[in-house]
Amino acid sequence: MEEKCQEVLKQYPLKVYNIYRARGAYLLETDSGLKLLKCFEGSRNRALFEHSVKEHLYMHGYYNTDLYVKTIEDDIIATDQFGCRYIVKNWFWGEECNLKELSQIEMASANLASLHSLLRGVKLTSEQMEYSISGNLHNIFEKRNRELKRVNSYIRDKKQKNKFEVIYLNFYQEFYDQGLEASKKLLSSSYSEALEEAITSKTVCHGNYTYHNIIMMKSKNESITKTYIPPGWINRQPVSTADLSSQWYKTIATTNFEKSYVGIQISDLYQFIRKVMEKNNWDILYGSNIIEAYDKIQPISKKELKILYVLLLYPEKFWKITNYYFNGKKAWISGRNIQKLNSIGEQNPKKEEFLKRLESII
Repeated sequence: MEEKCQEVLKQYPLKVYNIYRARGAYLLETDSGLKLLKCFEGSRNRALFEHSVKEHLYMHGYYNTDLYVKTIEDDIIATDQFGCRYIVKNWFWGEECNLKELSQIEMASANLASLHSLLRGVKLTSEQMEYSISGNLHNIFEKRNRELKRVNSYIRDKKQKNKFEVIYLNFYQEFYDQGLEASKKLLSSSYSEALEEAITSKTVCHGNYTYHNIIMMKSKNESITKTYIPPGWINRQPVSTADLSSQWYKTIATTNFEKSYVGIQISDLYQFIRKVMEKNNWDILYGSNIIEAYDKIQPISKKELKILYVLLLYPEKFWKITNYYFNGKKAWISGRNIQKLNSIGEQNPKKEEFLKRLESII
């Protein structure tokens, strides 16, 4: 791989000082800053969409994204002699956002609001738009509800049920009712109009705004431990908020826009809230502070709050584990999946408390 790496790097206008292995990629210390080199398996059209989004952010003053580095021939994809494709992106020393650290979570929420304020009117070609528009939630919810009902019938009719299936039947009705209620409330919301407006105005969502893709930036010395194997791995110690500048937007980088799409931006906020809340047992303080931090930068309308409520109401995690079960090997269910199912069920009362609080301000 090192030889291939050197072959590919000859196609870039970069002077490379050091190369480190890191998570299926290479970190490059160059005369233009830290870069990341990795194999590319997506479509060119998709890469061009992602590049347009990040270029738009850069042109509007948001510099901390993993913008593609172009080759000497002005291409965003490089190819070796065997036809394998590669990309080089800007990268950053730092730590993933710590979902147990409330101050970091608030900064990440404010960062998302800043991204959203800029990701409007993005210049996209018709080809880039074609496969990058959000799916319609009305159809998605209806399809998922049918799947939940079908899997419940399948399990209920089984003569011999394993531990996972017994637990599933205990939790099924409350989650299925939530799915039906979410579909009903979605119909009475302004979702369809909001989606149409987002498409017309070419409003873009990150699509995967989770802690993995939010880097709390640090210096190289702070980021790498003195003894690390293999070289290039980022230090896992949690960052101290005392070390962060008061200008939070200069201390956060947002990466991995591979799942970005044209759609309703409140969907990104929903995804971030759900991930944080699941990690913190649906503690109302975390959810409230995320919404407040976002709202200070990008005010949330009552219509958007209602859509956010509907998204949070839908039992997405329960549907995901249902889907995984039904499409996997049913003869053996891992202890991890049983644990996940139990956790979803046990957290649901706390989730409902948070939803009641959110519903009271809609």
